[in-house]
Amino acid sequence: MPRHRAFPPSTPSRISATWPRWQLHPRLRLSVLAAALSLVACGGGNTVDEPASFKLLPDDLVGAPCAGCREGYLVGQAHDGVALADAEVLMIDAQGRTARGRTDAQGRYAIATTGLGGPLLVQVNGLSSGEPVQLHSLAVAVDVGNRAVHVSPLTELMAAFVLGGAPQDLLKQGRLDFMRVHANSLRSSQDRVRNLVQSSWAVIAGASAAAPDLRSGEQGSAHQGMGALASLIELQRVAGAYRLSGVAGDAAAQAGVQVDPVASSVDALLPAPGAAQAAAMQAGLVALPGLEQSLARFSQLFQGSQPPESRELQGWLAPEFRHTGLDAEAFIEQVLLQAEPGEAPGSSLRGVRFERPRLLQVESADRLRVRVQLSLPAPALPRSETLWMRKVGDRWLWEGDGQTGLVRVRHLAILGPKPREAADLLALPGMHCAASGSADTRCAVEGGQGDAPSGGQLDYGSPQSEQFGLLAHFRSEAGSWQERLQIARQRTRLLATPSAQVSQHLAFEVDARRIDPRVSQVRVQGIGLPEQGLSLVPAAGGQGFEHLALADSPEQDWHALRTDRCPGSASSPAEHALCQANWAKAQLGEVYRFSFFDAQGRLLQTQSARLPAPPAPAAELLAQASQWFARFDLQAEPAQQPLYARVLDPERQQQALDYRWTWQAPKSASQQLVGAQLELHWGQPDTGAQGQLRLPLSARQLQATGGSLRPAQLVPQASLPSGALPVWLSARLSSRDAQGNTYMHYIAPNNPF
Repeated sequence: MPRHRAFPPSTPSRISATWPRWQLHPRLRLSVLAAALSLVACGGGNTVDEPASFKLLPDDLVGAPCAGCREGYLVGQAHDGVALADAEVLMIDAQGRTARGRTDAQGRYAIATTGLGGPLLVQVNGLSSGEPVQLHSLAVAVDVGNRAVHVSPLTELMAAFVLGGAPQDLLKQGRLDFMRVHANSLRSSQDRVRNLVQSSWAVIAGASAAAPDLRSGEQGSAHQGMGALASLIELQRVAGAYRLSGVAGDAAAQAGVQVDPVASSVDALLPAPGAAQAAAMQAGLVALPGLEQSLARFSQLFQGSQPPESRELQGWLAPEFRHTGLDAEAFIEQVLLQAEPGEAPGSSLRGVRFERPRLLQVESADRLRVRVQLSLPAPALPRSETLWMRKVGDRWLWEGDGQTGLVRVRHLAILGPKPREAADLLALPGMHCAASGSADTRCAVEGGQGDAPSGGQLDYGSPQSEQFGLLAHFRSEAGSWQERLQIARQRTRLLATPSAQVSQHLAFEVDARRIDPRVSQVRVQGIGLPEQGLSLVPAAGGQGFEHLALADSPEQDWHALRTDRCPGSASSPAEHALCQANWAKAQLGEVYRFSFFDAQGRLLQTQSARLPAPPAPAAELLAQASQWFARFDLQAEPAQQPLYARVLDPERQQQALDYRWTWQAPKSASQQLVGAQLELHWGQPDTGAQGQLRLPLSARQLQATGGSLRPAQLVPQASLPSGALPVWLSARLSSRDAQGNTYMHYIAPNNPF
């Protein structure tokens, strides 16, 4: 992080009417009547009979109570080809009232509906084989206590067809119309989804067999019945629509079809697999239990007090193994036997369980592409590996993904300082701005002018920079470096309001430890970026940096761009306007291309990554900061704040990390603590040498601090070289939502709490 950057790089409740994300459309006022009309006497305070018009199709909605049904409870199972274990379940009615719960290890839930009425939207946020997933389903009042309401990719499509749009989008926009939820709409939407996936269901049950009840039918395992159907399809959100694809090995099935819930009911259907592909898909389903058993055997190697032997692991990797840029030897050393704790790929796998394989592609009965969940001891977060596996004898060998690196694009929200308005600063008495050696303009007030102290100047930096309005650095050329340092400490000014702004970014993550060693540069192209793309390079020093860094600051671990600003400060007004328009188009499901080049500029490979659903708007995140962000809580502890004068104090040279920072985890149950990272930059005035100390902390390590982080206890005593002085101290706390987006609180001298 550049030294002076603002940012590094189950009780029902009524949703507050002041929370814009959950406001309901005015049409929903009418839906209260529909809600009342659809109530039945099924417990939980619901006492109004359902009208006769809703009883035309009683067998569709009312039958013998399901296994596990309880009066006053809505029950079901959440799955995405695999059970969504320990997932958050949220139920919402037409009046904005909610009830919450969690699924068990089999993805099952049972939540009391006391206080809720009428149709319900059921939302599940969880992990599908280690990857975040959000799915929806719809329930009517007669389901409570009588029928299971499952949540799967199939019910996601059903809900979208009924509601006329992606449920989460409608929820955010306050446009959910519960009047559309009734027996007929549920039946017609189910018929439409059945038609879409009939070719996949035919693989399981035969060409003439009709799919069972998608919403309330028995789900089965990942290789049987409805569970098998979910295993043979993949559903992805894209801007305003969905992409539905199959796991067959042919290109047409992999490409899939676009499904628009707003368009007419005539959909492009998934292509039917040929006889050979259908046989392979059936064989893939049959193979899943054996694959799970093989993964369990592999997991046993990591359960002992000592790490497994390298030769033991070698026997599980195929001779042609290549995964995220690493060959078998490098993967074993850098990933499987890595001693470093943490959640990031490349960290310790002690105690890991490889489980919940999610079928992604079938080439044959003995070669499958799967996503596997890596479940680490709590509180470490599960993660995933996607790779090809091949059956040899009684075990499934890892072939890897054949890729050059490990890439991801995600949203990043940062809670940090709010700068002073540029217009206010530019109007200060004595302010003078001039072009510097670069294209940027730099602004300063000379000493003795305005309120600037004499003997130097207050340097405000460049108005084109994100850091403008955060600090005014006092610089002087007079006296010894000790004297210049002393006056800089005393007269440098904090301009920003600490922790008063949420900025939103796109983070382009290329793992620096999981990459082909030949890679010298990665170019990223997509919406919002310059036409020539964005360049990422290995960070200077290389060791310890999690990601490749932006090429304009390779000495720093920063790889994200603000989506309210455009890269490059020298663009024309027209180019800037085009850039802003492009950022506005960057929507859910947008694909970004990562091209890998060697030192000679030769293209090694191109990979892609999809953008997940965005977080709430910045203003909402700021208003609800304690819910979304893991936070440092230093406002009431001024002596612990990393103020510029304190960090730059020569007398604290060996106590540079003598701080006690209290912190709090995010309050929202949907947020997961990721970890923290500390950075101390230092310099040697006599020699000009400089460097930094970096300390990443996993969620497990962070929670072991008991809410009070003491850097001095975590860094070796001889932390600074002889004669070195601390220059900049920063820390980040990170959490993550159900879609994989990151939320970060950043503190430093320009954001002391």
